[in-house]
Amino acid sequence: MATPPVTHAYPYSHRPYRIDTSGGTREILGRLRDIETLLENQSEKIAAISNTSNGAFHHAHSVTTPQSQSSVPVSGIQSASWPFLGLDVQSDIAKLPPLTIPVKHKTSSSYLLRLPSMRALVGEYPPDLFFSLESRSYLPPELSLDSWAMPQSQADIRRDVADQLVSTFFSLAHPNHPILEQTEFQEIYARFLENGPDSSVASALCMVVLALGAVADSPLKAADFKNSPPGMQYMQHALPTLISQSSWSFSYSLLLPQALVLASVYFAYIVRPLQSWRLVYSASTILQFKLSGMDAQEEGPNWRESIIRLFWSCFLVECDRLAELELPRSGLQQLTDEISLPKCSNLDLTQSTSYLAEISVRRLLNRIHNSLYPSKAHPLTLSSTTLVAPEEFSIDDVSSMMNVSDELYSQLKLWHSSIPEASRPVLGLGIPPSKANPREAILRIRYFAARHIIYRPFVLYIATHGVKRIPEAMIEKAGICIESCRYHLHNTSKVLTQPSQYTWTFSLSYVPDTVQRRKNLTDVGK
Repeated sequence: MATPPVTHAYPYSHRPYRIDTSGGTREILGRLRDIETLLENQSEKIAAISNTSNGAFHHAHSVTTPQSQSSVPVSGIQSASWPFLGLDVQSDIAKLPPLTIPVKHKTSSSYLLRLPSMRALVGEYPPDLFFSLESRSYLPPELSLDSWAMPQSQADIRRDVADQLVSTFFSLAHPNHPILEQTEFQEIYARFLENGPDSSVASALCMVVLALGAVADSPLKAADFKNSPPGMQYMQHALPTLISQSSWSFSYSLLLPQALVLASVYFAYIVRPLQSWRLVYSASTILQFKLSGMDAQEEGPNWRESIIRLFWSCFLVECDRLAELELPRSGLQQLTDEISLPKCSNLDLTQSTSYLAEISVRRLLNRIHNSLYPSKAHPLTLSSTTLVAPEEFSIDDVSSMMNVSDELYSQLKLWHSSIPEASRPVLGLGIPPSKANPREAILRIRYFAARHIIYRPFVLYIATHGVKRIPEAMIEKAGICIESCRYHLHNTSKVLTQPSQYTWTFSLSYVPDTVQRRKNLTDVGK
């Protein structure tokens, strides 16, 4: 059976959600909040579908709402833009998959390599393969704990170089995680230049910004990047302050979690996912002190908005780590239903739309993880043994998931069509980079990553049992998955030619994409 025809783009013939972006950020925010509401309403259809397929859509977490799973009560913040309803309220969507990545989920590359059909193709690999590789990876001495015991040389900060690095940071790195107000930072930066580097958190924040400015605009040379990554001379002066303050101090200013998140992004740029996770985990812990009201002192007119932006950037970074590595959760994901979207007044319209769109698709990706690949079974998902034990991977298991997969795909298409046209990623192959919106490529990759994992179970079933007596609809869905892998690989390869916070995440995604395309699925791929 042939797959759906491959085109070089997906020109949607109708765009019922097109809006006029000339009205400014307020309209965009309103529209994107509508997207979240629509996605939630669409999610209720999953429950209805499950009732007609295999009984109630009773998730492993059905006894609690996503909100009630949080260990941190949200209090002390009274604002119309913070619609906290309490975290112990049972909602109508209590039986729907939450917007979190489940523990020991079945979507990671490590899990995929353990499947019998994959082991037959590529050999045996340990279950914690990528964690083991990263934990043993050589870290430059300047960025290791051992170097902190030795007196550090005075940082050489040249004004002209520093100014250029700050400018580069705000043009290249800041739009991805807009957690700083540029005018406020410029005041901190001016004092930093006047007084010189010291052991304060403000000085550490400036050093992190310089490090990110250096790495974001550097040529990607593999050997130099590994042994002497750009910006290392700045980061090594920031780390002692960040680590000591985050682990031992309980008087947190917003500067500390801001510096920790940006330091986490720096380590993502230099392809150090474990260090990136550790730093964002620390930032998330501090942020939960703020959200719980334990440290409710306001720190300026943009205090609430700064916390919202910090929350969502922590969410994005942590989810990228947890999607591939089995690591402790900070607990921040449990609050996603309670935190409003940021206003992003510190970005232009295209940048803010792209940032909000990435938050939305990350939430949807998490729902896909929970709907199709949780660690515990419910009637419409694959159990912890289903994929590992072929005899339990029955046609009924996969057939019952077909409607759910289609509904999730409908939500994905709704997300895409609801993005304002100026920021909406064109889908397909051979799409030239957008100079007006560099984030378009990232949103396109997110789209194909989501579509691929929505339909991956059908490829795995056919790979395990062959294509004889397989329903035509299942073969078509497997074809969509393989097509999505190809599109994902093609678009990702372009992003990986430049330094990026996504280098490790997208590189690891090559594993399932490549392995699934190599499977003996001739009839599916025609």
